[in-house]
Amino acid sequence: MSEDTFAMRLKGVLDSKRIMLKQVAEALSVSPSAVHKWTRGGEIEYERLLALARFLGVNWLWLRYGEQAIADLEASTASDPHIKELRQKHLAEIMESEARMKFAQEVSGIVTWEWNVLSDGVTYSSNDETLFGRHIRTMDDFWACVHPADAVRLRQVLERALAGQEMHEWEFRVRRGGGESDDADVRWISSRATLVRDFDQRPVKMIGVSLDITERRRAEAALRQSEALLAKAQEIAHVGGWYWNLQNDDCAWTDEAYRIFGWAPQAFKVTMDRYLASIVPEDRSRVEEAIRAAIDGRQPYRVEYAILLPDGSRRDIREEGEVTVDEHGNPLTMVGASQDVTEQKRGLRAGGVDDVERSSSARPARKKTASRAKAA
Repeated sequence: MSEDTFAMRLKGVLDSKRIMLKQVAEALSVSPSAVHKWTRGGEIEYERLLALARFLGVNWLWLRYGEQAIADLEASTASDPHIKELRQKHLAEIMESEARMKFAQEVSGIVTWEWNVLSDGVTYSSNDETLFGRHIRTMDDFWACVHPADAVRLRQVLERALAGQEMHEWEFRVRRGGGESDDADVRWISSRATLVRDFDQRPVKMIGVSLDITERRRAEAALRQSEALLAKAQEIAHVGGWYWNLQNDDCAWTDEAYRIFGWAPQAFKVTMDRYLASIVPEDRSRVEEAIRAAIDGRQPYRVEYAILLPDGSRRDIREEGEVTVDEHGNPLTMVGASQDVTEQKRGLRAGGVDDVERSSSARPARKKTASRAKAA
């Protein structure tokens, strides 16, 4: 067997690092016999090859093709017009133009980079320090900045990117300057990249751009927290919000609004028919009149009524809302809230207080629009 084969290079690395076949098998989730076949010249899948090289800590191209193959590829990519053309094409796809790239770098803080998968060398634009808190000159510099909690996932993403054809995007955290303390400046980075291949479809370079998205991530987290607090407040107060687009009859209800009506949150799209069907017959026409008065007569929408839950029980509802209009005064939307006041009503009835607010909340309609749906 030739000394310059994949099998011999693999055996040489295993021997020099004193790694047993069983260890490789466990790391790659394959059988020891599969690893044994590789050391005997058996074929290996591309993704397995990447995982094997990463486990052994060697360049996968060297492991598969040898020193001469790397030298030949590096020499060809230095002068090959095809590679140069591909590089320019992919950079254009990412940034659309050199002018935009320069503007983005100077104004928007976008960092461009290029990773030579043959030599594992990287080249970053001069503003890389704005993202990483240091200049990135090697892959070791890069990995030193990646947050430990994201490192394994990011390596897997890069492996999949090397095996794919399309543009790839991913988000990860870095510790600016590579600090390891808990109070290190942690930033969120979004990267977009594409892979450049040679004529034999072997990966040669990955070209990409990266952007600090920390503020966006913080805003998203704050929004999620705000929505969670609002949902909890609605749950405690038994108040559900709703929205109705009068132009297309589209409705949206909050989870608590669904619960108030005895429905599983977001289990279906609320419609006017379903909403009206839940109102007890003796209150239904009065609610419709209040809706028409709010839309056509710009009357305050304030109404109390009773509903029947899916289990047949009865619940008292207090509802308020308002109509928004365009610059010509045409109604656009109706937004409001429904509150479960069953316990309050029960207490009033137990005390002998009549429900006098129901009829006072309704107003006569000016125009006939009963068939239109209420939102939430």
